[in-house]
Amino acid sequence: MIGRKACRSSFGRLGLGVWVVLASAALPAGAADLNGFFAKAGEGDLALSLSTESYDHFWLGTRLTSVPPVGKVTTKSASLWMRYAFTDRFQVVADLSYVDVDSNGTGGFADKGLQDVTAFAMYRLFESESAGGVRQSLSVAAGIRTPLSNYVGDAPVSLGDAGTDGLLRLVYQVEVGSFYASQQIGFDARGDDPPNGFPLYTELGYTFGRATVGGFYIDYIADGGSDIGDPGFTFPGNQEELQRVGAKAYVRLTERIGASASGFKTLEGRNTGDTTGVSIGLVTHF
Repeated sequence: MIGRKACRSSFGRLGLGVWVVLASAALPAGAADLNGFFAKAGEGDLALSLSTESYDHFWLGTRLTSVPPVGKVTTKSASLWMRYAFTDRFQVVADLSYVDVDSNGTGGFADKGLQDVTAFAMYRLFESESAGGVRQSLSVAAGIRTPLSNYVGDAPVSLGDAGTDGLLRLVYQVEVGSFYASQQIGFDARGDDPPNGFPLYTELGYTFGRATVGGFYIDYIADGGSDIGDPGFTFPGNQEELQRVGAKAYVRLTERIGASASGFKTLEGRNTGDTTGVSIGLVTHF
């Protein structure tokens, strides 16, 4: 597819929901970001984000180009995200999206509808805090991603890859005062045509007052696959890879409601669009 594919620091529990949702919009199909923050037992978050992203050039294999039948591709999406903690060490995380994608090229490619649902079970393996106040944690998550509608995945512009994936994540996080850094490594066992993938997700953040600002870097590596134009290729079966950077900001409006915004830029890719995007979100804690 050439397209969209409980915290003890001052950051607070409320900001965690939309913080995850906004970065998820910047990831390719089959990937998902997680950090090391957990809700408290019996509590959770519900978040809604609205995103738009576009490109007019894409990587045909490793060559950046444009094709008149495709033209400029614009993707708009609404994502609903939730998290609930059964204990202080175990939580479930899920999200689903409605996507509207179209192009202004001569091919007139367009589609819209429910895309996919992703669900994770996440467990904190350990956490520690030194005498100097440095907190560290290591968490593991396992999940599944599957389509919510019968959309077509084998098209130049589509809602997604139309496959069911098994997802594994390992997340290390360190917190020092108001600063945190999180590193995720993962494995995506892709269903049907798409090759398996290895998402790497790095996140940094700093809190001051009611606001948190941060940035992220994404590197998605595919385990083989075809290039666009290879004999017998399918779009879901392409070796779709990318590197992206982004920034985001969050403001706590009340004790239970917060708002945030983010943006990202694709730095390099393979069989994917040279995409930039922005997103806004609203989250409530319960």
